[in-house]
Amino acid sequence: MSRWASSPLTGYPSGDMSVSLRIEDTLPQPRSNIDRPGVAALVVGTAITAWSGVLAHFLDVGPLAGGAWRMALAVPALAAWAKLAQRGRGGGAKLRPSAGLLILAGLAFAVNIGSFHISLTGTTVANAGFIGAVGPIITVVGGALFFRERARSRVWLALGLALCGAWVMAGMLAPSHVGFGDAFALSASIAYGSYLLVIKRLRDRLDGVTATLQSAAVSAIVLAAAAWLHGEKMIPTSAFGWMIVVLLALVVHAMGQGLTSVAMGRAPVGLVALVILAQPPFSALFAWLVLGEVMTPLQIAGGAIILAAVLLSGPPTASPSRCSSPSGTPRR
Repeated sequence: MSRWASSPLTGYPSGDMSVSLRIEDTLPQPRSNIDRPGVAALVVGTAITAWSGVLAHFLDVGPLAGGAWRMALAVPALAAWAKLAQRGRGGGAKLRPSAGLLILAGLAFAVNIGSFHISLTGTTVANAGFIGAVGPIITVVGGALFFRERARSRVWLALGLALCGAWVMAGMLAPSHVGFGDAFALSASIAYGSYLLVIKRLRDRLDGVTATLQSAAVSAIVLAAAAWLHGEKMIPTSAFGWMIVVLLALVVHAMGQGLTSVAMGRAPVGLVALVILAQPPFSALFAWLVLGEVMTPLQIAGGAIILAAVLLSGPPTASPSRCSSPSGTPRR
């Protein structure tokens, strides 16, 4: 047969195909595609939410009431964002099929915010932030169990190292010696990890802003009821107090958590968890600059270990099976 005879499988000349294959073999294989907008949303959202503890320190209402205001004032901003995002897509999101998950997300975030604000009355912003490193561990484990996202071994090693860093940051205390502030910080981190997993599931059905909006509405109702039953001071009494709850609502929650929810539909759970691990060191830095919270050598060591864990995880890669858009649902 002639050297240039057509291949029965491809219809192309077999000689041309062999040359093409040899050329392709010499080219570097492309890395897994990275959803750059998703990664950017995740990084920016994490940087914004790192201010949460510092701002919450200045609340002049009860911790649960502060959380209620944070959620309630975020709802109008998120509603405007959702309406703007839905222009040109035709019709609004169908919420009824996702009602149960939205309520669960709202409850999880209410526990997260309430516990976090209470923890600040019994521990430092830095400690509360670093104990929050437990949350990403839960997120990665849940991603493996419920979304079949098998994190690389390097990711598991990085998460384990980060957990050690959180323990060092907390003073390497035995569980029996953990104070109530640290205990509430741990509760907040577990609730936040659970919240991210529910949002990940919701992102198969809803866009990130709508999921954040609806869950925030649920959280606002739950936190307001809890604050009233607890007999907390409900109304800010100064312009500065109002400014703090507005910043927590519009900047930290509407913008920061909104961008994080967007990222949950565009990035693998392992990547989300590792980027969120960078938040506690920055929270500690902001607390030092704004509140004068001097970090102890153990806290500095814990922060360094967590940052090392983030670097150890290596460059982010996308998970083709989960980062692609759900059938019939555009990534957004």
